[in-house]
Amino acid sequence: MRWEEIERLTGLVQQLAPADRLSRQQLNHVLVSAHSTMIEGSRVTVQSAFDFLVGEQAMIDPSLPWDGYDMLADHAQALDLALQWADEGRLPTPLLLQELAGAVMRTTGLRTNSILGSTDAARGDFRLDKVSILGASSFPNAQKVPWLVSQLTHQLQQCMASAATWQEQLLIAFDAHLQLVSIHPFNDGNGRTSRLLMNFIQQYFKQPLTVVFREDKAAYFAALESSRRAEDVQIFREFMVGQHVKSLENQLLKP
Repeated sequence: MRWEEIERLTGLVQQLAPADRLSRQQLNHVLVSAHSTMIEGSRVTVQSAFDFLVGEQAMIDPSLPWDGYDMLADHAQALDLALQWADEGRLPTPLLLQELAGAVMRTTGLRTNSILGSTDAARGDFRLDKVSILGASSFPNAQKVPWLVSQLTHQLQQCMASAATWQEQLLIAFDAHLQLVSIHPFNDGNGRTSRLLMNFIQQYFKQPLTVVFREDKAAYFAALESSRRAEDVQIFREFMVGQHVKSLENQLLKP
């Protein structure tokens, strides 16, 4: 683990002048939303995301598909919501995760109808059907999802209450990311919601937010799958530590 490097870089971020630190933090939030949606297929680039999210008037590149901007807007608003909840001292609950998932899919979420019933991604409904991803190992039966999410949030509440060091706090955030995406409780938006849960926990502890970078998508998916198959969280932790270092380095770049 590169803990000494993280400690050094975090210290440098915290030493920035307040106005500069706030400005770079806001830019980092744009990166969080831009890269998270690009991982899910959006073609809105980082520069286009800045043009759209930063400034008095949103600028849109007409050559890019509209659904990418819808995804980006939903994610940015969901991130703001997650950070607000964290600042208010809220702890994870199943309802909070459903509200977060619904916010992520507010515009692009679809209703799913099956013999088992109907779900609405824009409401953050838990899935009722089996879900599978090409190249990924299987996810839990839908009937287990409410219990698994309840167990996860209960565990997180306990861990967050007792986390004494910044290393423990970051590991809680990284592990929560892995655990939620491994449950895959929603029909859509699982990756974005899991990354937002990580950011929510980081904000709760006043830690800089981690960006999962689009250019590292293949390594990201491989780390998730390897950790799940081997039942070894250390694999994913190592990957996320690298992403956190990269995120901190980005915050320290001169504008």
